[in-house]
Order: sequence, then C-alpha cells, then structure tokens
Amino acid sequence: MSEASQAGLAPAQTPLDLLRRRLPAQLGRLLNRAIYEAAFLVPTVARSGFFNSGYLPLLPGFLPVEALPLQEASANLYHYVLHTHPGEGGPPPRRVLDIGCGSGGGLIYAAALWPEAMITGVDCSFAGIAAARRRVRGVPNIRLLRCGGHALPLPDQSFDLAAGVGSLTNIGAAPFLAEAARVLRPGGILSISAGTGWSVRDYQAMLATQGRNLGLRLISLTDITAATLTAIDSAQDQNEKLIASLPRALRRQAREWATLPGSARHARYGSGARRDLAAVFRRDPGPA
Repeated sequence: MSEASQAGLAPAQTPLDLLRRRLPAQLGRLLNRAIYEAAFLVPTVARSGFFNSGYLPLLPGFLPVEALPLQEASANLYHYVLHTHPGEGGPPPRRVLDIGCGSGGGLIYAAALWPEAMITGVDCSFAGIAAARRRVRGVPNIRLLRCGGHALPLPDQSFDLAAGVGSLTNIGAAPFLAEAARVLRPGGILSISAGTGWSVRDYQAMLATQGRNLGLRLISLTDITAATLTAIDSAQDQNEKLIASLPRALRRQAREWATLPGSARHARYGSGARRDLAAVFRRDPGPA
C-alpha cells in the first residue's frame, strides 16, 4: 500500500488512468504499449534521446556529451543509475545492458562513460528503436535489439552491468528482475530507477523478496524524488514551449509525460502518492 493510500489521500487521475482501471488487465497492457509506441512517433520525443524526468543538480563526474544537447538533466539520471549509485568498486564494466533504452540517449551516455565497453540497448518500441538507430549510427560499441524486457534474446550470464530507467515499472518487477538476473554474470550489478506509489519500506521489501528468489541481493535503495522534482521544475518553461508546438489532441497527454504543474502526475508527487526510487542489486556469485 502506498503512503498516500495509508494517509487517506486520493491520487489524481487522468482519463487514461480511469480507462485503464475499467479495462481487463491484458487490454490495459496493450493500451500502455500503444501509448508508449505513440510517444516515440512525436518528433520532439524521438529527437530528445530520453524518456525520463531527469535528475538535478548535476552529479560529480557528470560528462557533458555534445551529442545530447539540452538534455543534461536526463543524461544526469543515467549518470546516477550507471555510475553514482552502484559506486566505483572494481574494474569498469565491459558489457553493459540498458533495458528499455528508448531512443538511445542513455546508450550514448554509457558509451561516453566507458568507451571500451560493449553497450547493448533493448526496447519494445518499433519507433523508439528506429530513433535510437539513427542516434547511435557511427558509434561502433553500441548494438540495438527490439524486444520486450520480459523476454530478452540474450545469452545467460553475458553482462557485467544491467540498467533500467523507468522500465521495471512498465514491464513489472517479476519478469524484469527474472530476465535481468538471467543475463547478468555472477557478481554483476543491476541498477534501476522507478516511479511508484508504494511506500519506500514496502517497495524495498518487495524488491528484496523478488530479488532473493532470483539470486539478486538488494544492496541499496534510495529515494530520489527530490532530485526528480528539481529536474521537472527546471525544465518547465522548455517543456511548455515544446508542448505548445504539438497538435492540440496530444497536448494533455504530453503534459502528463512531462509532469508539468497542473498534471495528474505532478499532483501525485505533491500529495506523496508517487515517488521515484533507485535500487542496486548484485547477482549472487554462486559457489566459491
């Protein structure tokens, strides 16, 4: 149960939220998939390289990347998930996986962090992967696959580091963690960020239990909501201008994606019904 629910707060609902509640689960998942696909058909989304709210202030060691103009806050969230939160223990990863890579901005950032690593991005969106292919063209250490995070066409124990920015929420904890655990080498790291309506305590208990059953040990969970909201507020004017340039029929949903003041999602953050959390797992090293 979320903290907001425990406090008796009624989280704001969009028309899409209400529709999802009325649909059978399978149709609700199909609707979510269609909305996600449609997002990358919006040119401003496809060009941005990211589909996250960002993280501010900029972190120590953040790398400004020329190929990611005006996207420092979103790239900074990848810096947090890939680098800051897992920490610097051990050698740099040689094989990195981004589950839910969208239009590829996080892949470009990962390649800037670790130029010698092989970076793999997967996403279920045809339009997202098409945009990512255009973005990463000419970067030799990045490969892309169109697939869902619940069924990765990748070998067992093939990555040192797997990451997901928002993708666990969309895929579901059980299938996401199961596939991430399968493709991580023993001792490998899984680092994620996710939006949730659960309390920190309940979310931590869920992740720890789900992970333990798959050989993943939860080693860190951090509430990053304040950094998310700082990034959202910082981008408000820029996002208002972008949304004003969209067809009128798309503007309301675009305001939800951007979490602008007045949107249902922004209201949920304000009421405590939604928060953003980051988690790090280590794959069981197995027998000595």
